[in-house]
Amino acid sequence: MAALISCCEVTRRFGSLAAVDGVSLDVPAGEICSILGPNGAGKSTLIRMLCGLDTPDGGQVRVAGYDPAARSTRIEFRKRIGVVPENLALLPELTIDEHLRLTGPIYGLDRATSRARAEDLLTALALAEKRRTYARECSHGMRKKTALAMALLHNPRVLMLDEPFEGVDPASVEVIDQLLRSASRCGVAILLTSHILSLVDRISDHIVLMQSGRIVWRSPLGGMQKAGIEQMYFQLINPPIVKDLAWLGSPD
Repeated sequence: MAALISCCEVTRRFGSLAAVDGVSLDVPAGEICSILGPNGAGKSTLIRMLCGLDTPDGGQVRVAGYDPAARSTRIEFRKRIGVVPENLALLPELTIDEHLRLTGPIYGLDRATSRARAEDLLTALALAEKRRTYARECSHGMRKKTALAMALLHNPRVLMLDEPFEGVDPASVEVIDQLLRSASRCGVAILLTSHILSLVDRISDHIVLMQSGRIVWRSPLGGMQKAGIEQMYFQLINPPIVKDLAWLGSPD
């Protein structure tokens, strides 16, 4: 099956620092691929290049058949991807409902289609009763679900999500989990970053570990248990250092 997300020896440098260093990765239709790694591993930089928000210094990138950096096809490319960026990119003075109503026309949806899909997403993400809440008044979880609704509204072929579960309550985690599974069953290629090993284990078809801009391990889940993933992560990335604090809890 042809990959909807494809990187070949992709590199991005900032001065002498190689934030992404020779990364090759393929994500076919209907697959959820999760990228794990510590802060500074290069995960967000890779996502930005795949979204066309940053340009590689070397290597090749193709997403849904397009070069994300090509200006001539940028509009068509944007219609085929859905993105939840690290900063969520919401406008504080707009309500949840206004964000969705304004998103549809950007992707060429007519008013009726945009409204119908927005209603479906508000219901699916448990946001219907909060639709008139301003983004500035939303909890972090509500803001994250609003950004996900905006990313899904135009029915993209590819979803790229930077930390979709970070700071989200358990009920919302379950909702997002099920929605991403449903999208993958419909043939959407999904690439996400996360620090939450248990969730990655549960949802992913493929896992990639990054450190210092490089992929240091990858594997389909093929029967691997969560404990195995956690052990592999700590072995390859950064083993936790536990230090007793003799003064903690001691009386004055």
